[in-house]
Amino acid sequence: MMRSLDEVFNNANRFEDTLRAAHVKVAYLRMSGNFVSEAFAYGFQVLEQLGESFPAAPDNGIVVQEMLGTKQLVTGSLNESKLRSLPEMTDSTKKEAMAFLEEMLRCSYQIQSIHLPLLACRMVRISLQYGLTKSSCV
Repeated sequence: MMRSLDEVFNNANRFEDTLRAAHVKVAYLRMSGNFVSEAFAYGFQVLEQLGESFPAAPDNGIVVQEMLGTKQLVTGSLNESKLRSLPEMTDSTKKEAMAFLEEMLRCSYQIQSIHLPLLACRMVRISLQYGLTKSSCV
């Protein structure tokens, strides 16, 4: 499996050409059991290339700050009807980021990482700014 994925990565002309294989790699590593941490690290590398950075070792203060900021966005002027009327996401880079964020939530849960609330908050923020995808958690 990994040999086939490496072939895709080595022969790709653009980063975008590797994204499907990168999804498969993260999911494969995560489901292999012993490689969840590797999947987690690789997923963050891909997210970085998609414009979504995260601190390597966030502390509780960063997590609380992110959660409070997201809570303010959601409880401010938003209501259920506004959330339901959010448009469909059209930005292809953000769509890819959302799909990776969703997979990273699974990894984060499996390894009990402090990143889990940061990932979820980022998904909410992206959805509110760029629209909804099947990965949206709002």
